Amino acid sequence: MDTLRKPYFLAATLCLLLVVLVEVGQSFRGDAGQARPGFGIPYLALIDGILLYNIALMGLALIIPERVQGRVQGLVTLILSTALLLGTLVLGLVAFATLSLMLAMVLSFFGWPIYLVAFGGFDRHGAAITLALLMTFKLAFTVLLVMAHQRFLQNRSLVMLILTSFICGLVLVWLHALVPGVLVSVTDAIGAIVIAVLAFIWGLLLLIGGAVSTVKSIRLHV
Repeated sequence: MDTLRKPYFLAATLCLLLVVLVEVGQSFRGDAGQARPGFGIPYLALIDGILLYNIALMGLALIIPERVQGRVQGLVTLILSTALLLGTLVLGLVAFATLSLMLAMVLSFFGWPIYLVAFGGFDRHGAAITLALLMTFKLAFTVLLVMAHQRFLQNRSLVMLILTSFICGLVLVWLHALVPGVLVSVTDAIGAIVIAVLAFIWGLLLLIGGAVSTVKSIRLHV
């Protein structure tokens, strides 16, 4: 029972990889001038990308000696977390600026027709199908991960990150269903901002962990 079941672990990793690929791929959908599929689904890749990175580190531990991984992991984590924080900050500002623009249009008599043309064509049905697919893959990932080894449930940070991923998806589903179809672009942008804030927090935690690991590695080799 103490042995990691590698086939289940690999299957779980594949499910999570598919999740990230689908989320990133949503950035390239939609017609010019329309808010399809919006910001929310692509921004989920910020959280799920962090989760995939953590799972990848666990996988690398199976094939790379612990001493070698310890020397490299902290520095790589430090670099990637810094890039993640900068990217998340930029994406969060883009979503906030777009939300401000949409609200200005919605609250303006002359801006409302422009809003309908630019952002009123949100594909809510397509987004719902995509989110359902993502939640299915995430559920499969979680089940397979537990089947790979029950001790993953004892990793509090991993469990919290998985819960954050699920909660972000559910919040996005709720926000998409909360308002009439022409206003979904607004609530979708709100959801994207929430996701960006959570990703920034996780990025900070990742940065701190990377810095601590790097310092420990330097001290061991001085």
